[in-house]
Amino acid sequence: MPDNAVTMNHSSSEESYDMTEAKDFAPAVESPKNLRVSFNNIGDFENASTIDPPENMLAESLSIQSYAGRPRSMSHHLSSKKIPSRRVLKMKARFWRSLMQLAMHFHDWAPPRSPRPAFTHKMSTDTIPVELFFYLPPTYHETLQRNPSHRFPAVINFHGGGFCLGDARDDRYWARVVLEHTNAIFVSVNYRRAPEHPFPTPVDDCVDSILYVQDHAAELHIDPSNLALSGFSAGGNLAFSAPLRLAFHRKMNAIERMPSRPTTSHSVVTDTEANDREGQDHESHNFVTPVHSTSNLLGEQTDTPLRIRTVIAWYPLLDWTMSRSRKIRESRNPKKCLARTFTSLFDFSYLPAPDVAGDHCSPYASPSLAQDHMLRDGLPEDIQMWLCEWDMLLREGQVFADRLDRLGKRIDSKLIPRVPHAWDKSPNPFRDQRAIDMLYTKAAVNLNKVFQNKEGYGPANSMSSLHPTDSIIERQPRRSIVLPI
Repeated sequence: MPDNAVTMNHSSSEESYDMTEAKDFAPAVESPKNLRVSFNNIGDFENASTIDPPENMLAESLSIQSYAGRPRSMSHHLSSKKIPSRRVLKMKARFWRSLMQLAMHFHDWAPPRSPRPAFTHKMSTDTIPVELFFYLPPTYHETLQRNPSHRFPAVINFHGGGFCLGDARDDRYWARVVLEHTNAIFVSVNYRRAPEHPFPTPVDDCVDSILYVQDHAAELHIDPSNLALSGFSAGGNLAFSAPLRLAFHRKMNAIERMPSRPTTSHSVVTDTEANDREGQDHESHNFVTPVHSTSNLLGEQTDTPLRIRTVIAWYPLLDWTMSRSRKIRESRNPKKCLARTFTSLFDFSYLPAPDVAGDHCSPYASPSLAQDHMLRDGLPEDIQMWLCEWDMLLREGQVFADRLDRLGKRIDSKLIPRVPHAWDKSPNPFRDQRAIDMLYTKAAVNLNKVFQNKEGYGPANSMSSLHPTDSIIERQPRRSIVLPI
């Protein structure tokens, strides 16, 4: 494949963004000059070479008081005079999908090998069906033999790809780690993609997948009151926008507090013990066992409660009102940002110009623009965000994490130093997958604590802290080859 195809080197991807003409309108509300974004993990870095000080260009945020009237910039794709036809966009999307499928074939060669879906279900729609891929934990059959009424927690995952590329099986390495460390069922959603299905179809497909899991919880042996949402890039956007759309468009409460789960001496682990066990295999972790399951609360009910307990978002896109030119200009390493070839395809496909309805400002497209009460009432209390230092989406992620913290959410926001967007999706089969799995494991162990309803989850007692000695920092190649996720 050519270097400018899917296996692209980000050091050469600074193409055709006209920074001189990227004039941005000021926000609708004058932003205070002294408002800062807190880097929640800044104390974990003592080596100045690992992370820039917080006084850099990323530390100044936009106003978090009002977003409703924020205009888009003049360099925004919705203001472009050269709008590609839907036919051209479809042809480009199909071309890059085929190349990405080939690249992910090589991606899957890296050891340890990822699992295959145990089975699939299909949700019917007005066009093509939406596939759900189910991955089962290692103890699935043994647990059900001991207790056929046991309900497993579940992670519903949304893949990346700029809303128009990617596949539900792209995140199977993440699925493997989740299965090993949480004993949860992993459900990956093949939502319909743009440009064939622009906004809000992918969001609604993700909402429908959550409701599908709830409706079929009994036959799937899933506890619908113990769900987590995860996603990468575009999928991270959907992991935030789906619960908001479920709550305020579908008028369904998925964040309602449930009774506390019963605990025993077997389930109580101190922070020291948990950190000691983090590097061990999955058999040493305290899973949600039949004793701790909420199946006793559900019984044989058909109308089972629904509760989304946490969101895990990996380098999410959160604000469509900011142009790509502005995001690159404000990034820490513009040379490592995605090329315009991909960003233009993503942007025009998902939010077609001219956007008369103002969809780019919708909280279901730009979760960071949602009003305070929507974020407070529509998102779960526990949230993890994993951000990349060399990503054009870093700034909006830091701003959003800071806002969630101000709203009282238990937000665990971590910046991964010196890596570009989608660093973990490299098609290079010789990449250091074990180093990537270390961060996956940190996220999964924290997820397991939420499933078990343990105290102490959050930034103060986080098990996902990064340190300069972490293998992902020492071993990750600087010239990362990544996919346009």
